[in-house]
Amino acid sequence: MNDQSQRLPLEEIEERHARNLYGKWFLENPKVKNPSDVNSSNKFDFAKDIGWPCLALMQRARKANTGKYGYPYPWTKWEYWEGKQ
Repeated sequence: MNDQSQRLPLEEIEERHARNLYGKWFLENPKVKNPSDVNSSNKFDFAKDIGWPCLALMQRARKANTGKYGYPYPWTKWEYWEGKQ
């Protein structure tokens, strides 16, 4: 992997894109957690539809949503979207 793919936290444009992807996922799949962990057919189909670069961006956002970075991306969790759909 190149250095750019490991860069955390995300740049502003990447953050907006990742947030939109998470919003799309949770709109289509309410309460199904962690879309970037492809362990079911609906997650696999979603990953195929958005493509590897977008899935990798979602994974980076999820990995960066930690205490080390101050939990900057609450939208990587279903609870953020609950009631907003």
